[in-house]
Amino acid sequence: MPSIRLILCSMICLLAAPKGSAQEPAARPSVNTAVPRVWIFNGTPGDDRHHEFYETNLESLRRSLTGRFGVPAGNITVLYGPKNAGYDGPCTREALLDELAKVVAHTKTAGAGPAWVILQGHANPVTGGAMFNLPGPDVSLREMGDALKECAPQVPLVVLGTSTVSADLVRRTSGPGRYVVTATTAGDKESETEFPKSLAQALAAPASDANQDGVLSLTELYLATNEAVLALYKQGGYIVQEHAQLDGNGDGKATQRPAEEDAEPASRIGLAIGGGKSKFE
Repeated sequence: MPSIRLILCSMICLLAAPKGSAQEPAARPSVNTAVPRVWIFNGTPGDDRHHEFYETNLESLRRSLTGRFGVPAGNITVLYGPKNAGYDGPCTREALLDELAKVVAHTKTAGAGPAWVILQGHANPVTGGAMFNLPGPDVSLREMGDALKECAPQVPLVVLGTSTVSADLVRRTSGPGRYVVTATTAGDKESETEFPKSLAQALAAPASDANQDGVLSLTELYLATNEAVLALYKQGGYIVQEHAQLDGNGDGKATQRPAEEDAEPASRIGLAIGGGKSKFE
């Protein structure tokens, strides 16, 4: 089986390959690198070990977003703990749903950049879906999807579900102008994922920008994160329990490798390294 990086390089070559005569290569499609508005929701940790991990991982995510990609700190909302601990408040059901309403409002704002939503924490399956575990009453992925239904399609919405049983996010949040990544597929058993740690690593690693164009596209981020997940399983000698997937065209059918119909559109949105643009633009 070809490696993930080989697959990505092949996609990049196909996208950049000349069409027509060799003397007149096709123009490289532009990548949406507008400064995003980011929401990170971290559910209840459950114990001290997970609390320490989540705090470390959240700090890594924020450091990469602000430092590597130039996202203003004011553009990032993190619900996890109290404000005196550096967060925007605890991630309760009420607070999360209130912030999702702000996501919707953001997408309806003239000139708004992409909206990124990252979910980190525990989850559990229920009949017909999944629940995101919060301090106090939980929230279902169905409810989250319903809350985001009114997002305007002209402003890209990127949803990253990093927990177990996150596959339900695909059918709940997919649609025009939406890009959904989940740590697991519907066929995966409920098990803690390596995806959150791997996502933070991929955001920080220079090698994640596979074609070195100065932009970390969503496809590159997805593949680099998945590669890091597989490396952790291999390092521990474990059977792979999670299989990430990407819905890049909003049709509600995510693919793992991913298929070209998902990889191509997801390669047209990304985070500009240094807050600039692709050097190919």
